[in-house]
Amino acid sequence: MPVVKVARKNVTLSNLDKVLYPSGFTKAQIIDYYSRIAPVILPHLKGRGITLKRYPSGTDESHFFEKQCPDHRPPWIKTASVPRRSTAGEIDYCLIGDEADLV
Repeated sequence: MPVVKVARKNVTLSNLDKVLYPSGFTKAQIIDYYSRIAPVILPHLKGRGITLKRYPSGTDESHFFEKQCPDHRPPWIKTASVPRRSTAGEIDYCLIGDEADLV
């Protein structure tokens, strides 16, 4: 797996050839896109929790919404705890602070 330096942080990239959209865009193309728009989008995302719409078997298969920031996240990703609405406990959302977080 390649490791790239983004915002002075080492980011490990995986599955770069995986198609993420029905149009055929790959994970590598999406990472490149987000890196290029980072200066414009980061002011809107900074400090906000994110939810990911995940398609583990491709866009033709079922999906789920991932709110809980995964344990396998890079160590510098900050989180914010928010009380759950329907059950006890909290959700620790990943926060986006810089380009490395976005990538």
